[in-house]
Amino acid sequence: MKTLILKNIVKNSSSNDEGVILFNALKDAYLKEEQLVLFVDSDLSMSSSFLNTSFGVFLDNYGFSNFKETVKFKGSKNQFQRLNNYITKYRNLYLVE
Repeated sequence: MKTLILKNIVKNSSSNDEGVILFNALKDAYLKEEQLVLFVDSDLSMSSSFLNTSFGVFLDNYGFSNFKETVKFKGSKNQFQRLNNYITKYRNLYLVE
């Protein structure tokens, strides 16, 4: 299992460009059939643009089941709840399988 520290791979978590960087890391792990632990600092805020171009695009392309198999989260309870809320709403809105 590989650990990825979010603040070490992106400059910020507020733009689409930085979201693409995270998406590419997630995609690479998926294509290599690796599990990835994504560590998100408790003080890091993530914009909807960033989330849409990282997690959202991954969900669109590879589905929720593959997301669950590939990505695990590590960080504060607040960050986990924020990410869980985003993914749950995304799945409900777009019917991602």
